[in-house]
Amino acid sequence: METKKNRFSQILEQVMNLGEIKNVTLAKALQYDVSYISKWTSGRMLPAEKNKRNVLRRISREIVQLSSKTGKENLYENYQVWDDIELEETIFDNLEAEYNFVQDMQREYGSSVEPKTIFFAKLSPAQYISKMHHPVLRRVSQLNITAEMDLLALTHEYRLQIIQGNIRRDVHVSYPDVHFSLMVDLTLDKIDDTYDPIFLLNMMSDMARIDFCLYKGAQAAGRLIFAVKDEFMISGMLMDSDRCMAVTVSSAAENCSPMYDSIRDLCTRETLMYRSTTMQKMIEKKSYVRAILSLNQKWIIGHLTEHFLPDDLFEELLAQVKEQDNTVQEERLRYFHILIKKTMETTPISIILHSSALTNLAVDGELDFFDYPVHLTLEQRKHCLQHVYELCTKQKNFCVKMVHGCLVSDFQYAVTQCVFLSDTVCYARLHTENRINNLAVFNHPDMKTIFLRFFETMWSEKNKIVCTETDTIRSFIHDAIERIDILSYAEKTNE
Repeated sequence: METKKNRFSQILEQVMNLGEIKNVTLAKALQYDVSYISKWTSGRMLPAEKNKRNVLRRISREIVQLSSKTGKENLYENYQVWDDIELEETIFDNLEAEYNFVQDMQREYGSSVEPKTIFFAKLSPAQYISKMHHPVLRRVSQLNITAEMDLLALTHEYRLQIIQGNIRRDVHVSYPDVHFSLMVDLTLDKIDDTYDPIFLLNMMSDMARIDFCLYKGAQAAGRLIFAVKDEFMISGMLMDSDRCMAVTVSSAAENCSPMYDSIRDLCTRETLMYRSTTMQKMIEKKSYVRAILSLNQKWIIGHLTEHFLPDDLFEELLAQVKEQDNTVQEERLRYFHILIKKTMETTPISIILHSSALTNLAVDGELDFFDYPVHLTLEQRKHCLQHVYELCTKQKNFCVKMVHGCLVSDFQYAVTQCVFLSDTVCYARLHTENRINNLAVFNHPDMKTIFLRFFETMWSEKNKIVCTETDTIRSFIHDAIERIDILSYAEKTNE
């Protein structure tokens, strides 16, 4: 009787086939008898647990080294990585995840092959999330996911575990073939005006590396449903923040695909919360100009952008960007700079500035120039911050407050995003590492309302974290400039 293959045996056989590697070739490289390789790929045996990491690392290394030229290209494409070091690490990660999954199956069900469908009367959120993190999420080629989840009813720890999931994490790489549509209950009277917008911003930034869409749906209240098309699903009812009931887990396609399709049908353009886009598309569709010319502008600044540049520094950075990309339309960007400058001289603008935006520029020197990351010299950083000082302390139409500290204390979060709110175009600049899907235009009026309430909550005089005193803001900018002087002194002394 033929042994049914477990997930580890399947993935090992798959990567060997993609790399065009025979059992005997891998066995020779590992200095194992070929029968061991045959047992691993047939599902009759796993590598010994006591030295599994060492063996799996050796397997990963040899698969990369032994693959044919065509095989290497197949593996690169399958794992969406483009050098041997990343490929070796990714194969190891995939093999280890599948190995651990098979071991869990053996411990829970006495079989190395997962049951097609399992039912649990009750699970904690931690147990639910553990079962949701199926190894299939390691695959980043043609992965289609839908979910309907009451995320905001969970503690932040559980929210992060669900969102981050087991999709392979590399902030420098985008995975356009991972498609994830998530429906969340965002009923406005349930929203915490500080906590939840911070979570949404960080989720948008974290998920920008994949094709991610966020939808609003009251039907997601009390539900935790997650489906990978044709491959995996888990569904349950969230009774409270600590208890899931009636949880079903299935890897049967006849269960997964209908669940996937039923959620996908609910995800319509009318319920889409924001559209991922690029600066180029915003410019082409005139959205960028409309955003500049809008009334009732309210900005939350987590990193410095082209809005905060004097004329001469703008020209220097434009020339720098032109060297990186000779397709840059210089006259168009100059036109935008003139619009920005005139708008900032004449239009009332309320700005909440994160103090870290100033210190990050002083120390790291990176500025977001129309979504081009440009690195400023120490002299340029000082010039930029001196201009910010003029804007924040002497320009009468500017009303600036500064966040100095943590708005919430029970979890870590990034504050590098910018949010631009107005009567017309509202959008976020996410400042992600991979520069993909870096902009998010708010598509649903509730998204604008959520972030307007966030802004007003921070703007409130009751918020002790937000500084309103001009002298204090002036002093902090001076401190940032002094940091640059210290760096400059250290460089000159070290020459």
